[in-house]
Amino acid sequence: MVTSRSGERRPPGPAQITLAGLLVLSVLVSVFGFARADESGSAGGPEVFATTGFIADAVRNIAPDADVTTLVGPGGDPHHYQPSTKQIQEMLGSDVVLWNGLYLEAQMIDQLQGLGDKQMAVADAIGRDELIANTVDPASGAGGVDRDNATATYDPHIWNSPSLWRQAIEPIADRLAELRPEKAEEYESNAREYIRQIDDVERQAQDDVSGIPVEDRVVVTGHDAFGYLGRDLDIDVHATDFIAADAQVSANQLSGLADMIVDERIRTIFLDNQSNPQAISSLREAVLARGRTVSISPEALYADSLGTEAEMSTYTGAYRHNVEAMAEAMRHTHEEKTAGE
Repeated sequence: MVTSRSGERRPPGPAQITLAGLLVLSVLVSVFGFARADESGSAGGPEVFATTGFIADAVRNIAPDADVTTLVGPGGDPHHYQPSTKQIQEMLGSDVVLWNGLYLEAQMIDQLQGLGDKQMAVADAIGRDELIANTVDPASGAGGVDRDNATATYDPHIWNSPSLWRQAIEPIADRLAELRPEKAEEYESNAREYIRQIDDVERQAQDDVSGIPVEDRVVVTGHDAFGYLGRDLDIDVHATDFIAADAQVSANQLSGLADMIVDERIRTIFLDNQSNPQAISSLREAVLARGRTVSISPEALYADSLGTEAEMSTYTGAYRHNVEAMAEAMRHTHEEKTAGE
């Protein structure tokens, strides 16, 4: 099996297409691909496949002329997504396939790695000492993953830290420039502008939470995708699942979260744009049974995918929305605590 620089391997589960099949398809694409290149030349932008909307947004900002296909669209789940045979054929015919890595695309790692030099995991550019080690093995569900263990996996939601996401932009820009050398200067300039926009939302996020005491910076969500955001903004983030969006939440876990919500006087909990609402609804009922009221925010958070509305269809827009929604909920908690003193 081919292994990436980050050492990721495919978790248990049926493969959509074998590596041998990929090699056969690769030969076919190479035969027909040359004819297409002769017809179209290199004047057009690169043809890019991106596994997530966050990566696709980066590509569109860097190379506006690129033909970008996003595998996991709004509301989709990259943890469990499996590409079809047709999609794999199309990826083989593209210029490059960009994926997150760090086990985010757990069910398509073999297919992506089987693309060879045509693919790139953008998280490979980030030092592992900057990442959060998982406390749950995404393949087995077992706990206790050790950061110092060579087989440890890491929280893959790197876009929820602007400082980490910035590190992925330069290698994306470099790869696109390799594909269209005549556009290299333009792509590099666009990448710098995109990074400036990321800097802006990062500064705004710090401003949004600056007036909230650290002890009141507590958020409860439906999907554990916001660990990096919590680390950056000093927010204690709790979730009704772990890294996989369909992880079963035990009665003890729900009970512990409900107790914490009551103790911290949290007024609002969050769904995200993909998770099953049942766990959050059950959590709300558990809080009500303890004599407290907690509401489910109408502002869903964007965890693993972007939204369909114009502002939420971009990385900076979705990140800004998430921080603003969290900050408003935390301010309400702080106000209630202050009023009760």
